[in-house]
Amino acid sequence: MIKNQNEIIVRYAEAFRDLVNARVWAKDESPKTLLRLNSDNDWDFICVAMDVVGDASLAIAHFLRFALDGPTRYNDTGEKYLRLYGLLSAVYIQQEAVLKLYSLMNCPNPKDIKAEFNQLEIRTLRHQLASHSVDFVASRKEKPQAFVPVRMGLGGFSCTVTENRGDQSRTIKLDEAIIEHCKSVVSVIDRTYEKSIGTFFRGQDNKIEKFKKKLEDLRFERDGNIIIRTNDGEQSEIRVVFTITST
Repeated sequence: MIKNQNEIIVRYAEAFRDLVNARVWAKDESPKTLLRLNSDNDWDFICVAMDVVGDASLAIAHFLRFALDGPTRYNDTGEKYLRLYGLLSAVYIQQEAVLKLYSLMNCPNPKDIKAEFNQLEIRTLRHQLASHSVDFVASRKEKPQAFVPVRMGLGGFSCTVTENRGDQSRTIKLDEAIIEHCKSVVSVIDRTYEKSIGTFFRGQDNKIEKFKKKLEDLRFERDGNIIIRTNDGEQSEIRVVFTITST
């Protein structure tokens, strides 16, 4: 089965955790030394960030399944607001956790990653609705604005937002915004994973080859393809490549 973008995040997060564990598990040296961290406290942040990425994916998966309306049979407006604010918090903390891992692994130009995330519709929506509803400032040169979701425009994957007292409104397709979020998060984890392989296992060619192969598999599935693994006496796999053709 082709995995959705949120499932790809989960696969990358699990793979990164395996990469970290392979380096620190049952070793005599400290995680700081083994992972080439700047301080002992960085290890705590790595562990928490990895947990946050996975936990947020669970919340996002639930939202993608049940949307704003939720799994109940009631048309409850309060639940829609809870689910909206919960979703926006989940994507935001996931982005921040991924950015933290990227920085801790000494990947280049973390400010560029922050700028990349700031361009996402779902992050802007989080700032406007779930953090700075009455004091949103797009830039230092602009005046504060107020934003609120339109109650009648909340349902399914649609969220209508109005600025100030109805100066202008726009409707966001939350499922589409989540897809763009997931693609961006996957891109950052991919770069973090690739950089970490060489950092963790410098001079250990067999280990490097093993985890580079894992990265190739992740990218293969990220691009919409499927790997079917079998175990009929010996480990083997079938790779299915999907292509888009026009008629």
